[in-house]
Amino acid sequence: MLESKKKMAQSFSDLKVALEKGKGFPEEIFPVFEKSCQEFARETGKLPAEILQQFLDLVQRIGEKIKQGNNRAVFEQMEEMKRMKKSCHDQYKK
Repeated sequence: MLESKKKMAQSFSDLKVALEKGKGFPEEIFPVFEKSCQEFARETGKLPAEILQQFLDLVQRIGEKIKQGNNRAVFEQMEEMKRMKKSCHDQYKK
């Protein structure tokens, strides 16, 4: 597994805990998540460019909602990301 993918998964989990349980600061965790997502997009060779762009766009939307303090929208975006991950794994993870 790519190191960036591990960091992405951990920071996604940390972000979720911070938002749900108040353990941590989403605005501090998000840059780690964003960076790992960008690294993953550069390192993976399995995904088409348009899928990667959709993924990175979603990451940006999550960041915007965190800045706005709109946790409900952040959770909605995170659910969308989970669906995207499942779809990508179903298609490209072999």
